Amino acid sequence: MFLKNANAIRFYEKMGFRKISEYIHPDFNEILWVMKMDNCSTEGSNMDKNINADLNNGEILSKISDVMRIVDPIQKRTIEYKNKDIPINEIHCFEFLSKNEICDNCISMRAYNDNTEYVKIEYNKEKAYLISAVPYILDNRKVVVEIIKDITHSFLFDSFGGKDNELTGIHALIDGMNKLAFSDPLTGLYNRRYIIERLPVDVLDATLLSKELSIIMVDIDYFKYINDNYGHLAGDQVLKNVSVILSGCIKREGGWVARYGGDEFLICLPGADLDAAKLIAESMRNLIEKSAIEHDGGKFNITSSFGVHDLKSSGSENIDEFLKHADNKLYLAKNNGRNRIEY
Repeated sequence: MFLKNANAIRFYEKMGFRKISEYIHPDFNEILWVMKMDNCSTEGSNMDKNINADLNNGEILSKISDVMRIVDPIQKRTIEYKNKDIPINEIHCFEFLSKNEICDNCISMRAYNDNTEYVKIEYNKEKAYLISAVPYILDNRKVVVEIIKDITHSFLFDSFGGKDNELTGIHALIDGMNKLAFSDPLTGLYNRRYIIERLPVDVLDATLLSKELSIIMVDIDYFKYINDNYGHLAGDQVLKNVSVILSGCIKREGGWVARYGGDEFLICLPGADLDAAKLIAESMRNLIEKSAIEHDGGKFNITSSFGVHDLKSSGSENIDEFLKHADNKLYLAKNNGRNRIEY
């Protein structure tokens, strides 16, 4: 440490430093004092030992976690847990948050797929939790370790109007952050990441419980022509209108719609066999054909093509194969004249 101010020297001497030499600085031509703290290497070594001891005894970890549990993110099951003052008796991992359905923004599934760590904030009634998800290999099986911390009283959030408004604000903030992670900003539908994380869960659930499951791939006909001739704003409006129609046709519980990419959409229908999925696809096709897009003082019509496939016909639980079958049917519909359904 180099100092040239006498007052600074006296201050550091009181702090335990001592002057060990002085020299003329070659650039400033001033006398500088070289200061060194007595026993600094010994004290630094002792400090490192103390820090390592604290880290190894688990005291710090116990302060940053109330629950540690091992989960299977595909089956959505808790394998093992260790907690502190929080009762846990759930079988499904999402029941900890008093939910009766799978979390849309499942960071454990994301950690599992990407093989890296993720963090999110969730809430359960009047409690807010910080949840960390860490992928881990346990007995040659890939699982996820979740570290959960109650941050209800340590989560700083500016709000007005009392506790009720504060809780509402916190819940809205958390919901908004989670929605950004799995929503398509243009259409408001689920995005591609949601497909990657949710479809394997639905496929496994249907397989284990011997339930029906069908998917529908949708592609807007001549979408490039629409963009080239009417402009991209018109193309955006087409995507929004089609999204509303597709979502409106989903009546069965557990069904969902996502934007697969570009002008393609994926509809997942748990519990629906091939015949039921065909009827839903026909309803969608008919409504899209009858719809009119208003743009720049005029109107134009659109059509879409559909590929329908059910899990039992796949003969495989592989997600890529499942999607490929539906995509092949969609390709067939496009080649056979468009504005039709193939299955």
